[in-house]
Amino acid sequence: MEHFDIVMEEIGFGSVHLFATIALGLVQMLTIHETMGMGVIGPAAVCDLKMNQPQLASLMGAGFMGIICSSYFWGYITDKKGRRWILLRTIVVSSLCSVASMFTISFTSFFVMRFITCIFVAGPSFVAPTYLSEFCSNRILARTVTHMYMFTGFAMLSVPAWATLFLSSNLIEFEVELVGTLTLRPWRVLGCIYILPGVFAFCLLLILPESPKFLFMIGDTKRGLATMEWISRKNTGKSLTEEQVDHLLSYQENAQVRRSKGSHNFLRSMLNDAMPLVRKPFVGYFLCVCLVMFILGLLANGLGIWYTAMRNRCNMRQGNTKGMSFCRLLFVPETGLLLETEADFEAVCNDSFKGFNDSFILGIVYVVMYNFCWLSLFQVHRKVMFVFSLVASTTFGILLIFVTNTWIQLFSLVFLLSFPGVIVGLLGGSLLGFVPTFMRAKAMCIVLMWCRCGAAVGAVLVGFNMQFSCEMFLLAIAILPLSKHQ
Repeated sequence: MEHFDIVMEEIGFGSVHLFATIALGLVQMLTIHETMGMGVIGPAAVCDLKMNQPQLASLMGAGFMGIICSSYFWGYITDKKGRRWILLRTIVVSSLCSVASMFTISFTSFFVMRFITCIFVAGPSFVAPTYLSEFCSNRILARTVTHMYMFTGFAMLSVPAWATLFLSSNLIEFEVELVGTLTLRPWRVLGCIYILPGVFAFCLLLILPESPKFLFMIGDTKRGLATMEWISRKNTGKSLTEEQVDHLLSYQENAQVRRSKGSHNFLRSMLNDAMPLVRKPFVGYFLCVCLVMFILGLLANGLGIWYTAMRNRCNMRQGNTKGMSFCRLLFVPETGLLLETEADFEAVCNDSFKGFNDSFILGIVYVVMYNFCWLSLFQVHRKVMFVFSLVASTTFGILLIFVTNTWIQLFSLVFLLSFPGVIVGLLGGSLLGFVPTFMRAKAMCIVLMWCRCGAAVGAVLVGFNMQFSCEMFLLAIAILPLSKHQ
């Protein structure tokens, strides 16, 4: 056990960890709102922004593409400037850009603003688990990070909850002309509401100190010891002992030695800092995590961002649906996922939705599964949980193709999405415990970048191609988790 872990074990889990989990859980909610929230905002904006099906599919992937483009940059800066430093600044800028994007009047400007917004959302998306992990000993790291990711489930609940209020009820209906062709409609206000978790997280982060591990890594002994003193007093009511201070000083000595030396060439410095990840002893595990994250992102986020739209289309279907498979409910010849207007479907430009009850079910399942995963970590090995989840995801994916019962279809789709979503958090926590502090932010940003790559590919593939061969498409993505297990 390293010196830092010895001190953290003696201090124990307490109020600081709970406070940090809540604050960083809200950051995770912001990330989900800004990415998966487009699954609601996008279809609601089709009429105002005059979008066709390919444009809508592109919009669904815009946020993920923004995260992909900037992830490693933020990882590099985070390991240089600090975890809290990045979080505070990226939350502010991403929230301002998000609000600005809600007042665009064309597809092009909306796409660009969503892309820019998620360039800054990339920072909070991976810094949050990195920051939280550095308040924990290795023994509780995976469980604590898993609990933080549970806020993904809360976000999956809050997205449809706010959408129900603004888009699916008769309580809030308005259309106010502002400037020129810009009109204020419910979906624009809804997009602004989605930044609220970031606002609350920003306020809570002002109370938290910088990561103690990071401070020791950069040689800031005074602030590092002050932070550990603050944690000890909040958790135990006592100051650090002399023995604990000695342990921390020994930890700082070792951590400082591992820091990479600076370089005058910024790009070369970024590349050199990542090199240890593709060398022994990290390369094998790191590359495996990247590949698995791509598949998990494709399913949980790429297919998942269309979940509300798909369930809404199923619920909009009128007439006799008995004996119809999931794909038959969604598609008939020459139709798209959302834009076909036929006798038994409502007009696309209508802002109302009927599928939010199913979205609540997905959110509830996420919360339950994260808690079950957290409890299982006390008794079950993580590898067993990985394998079980991958096999279960494949099973439910194949089941979705053939079943005709409405409820079995719903829960097959829910579990096809939720099992990979939960593994993302579990695998992230496992990686954070595997790599040292000076590479932690870069490692996390790279694996989550692969996750977002999968999400972007999945979002575009579903929007462009699923309509042409729905059954084969579902079979292909259902088999992917099993291929990673093999």
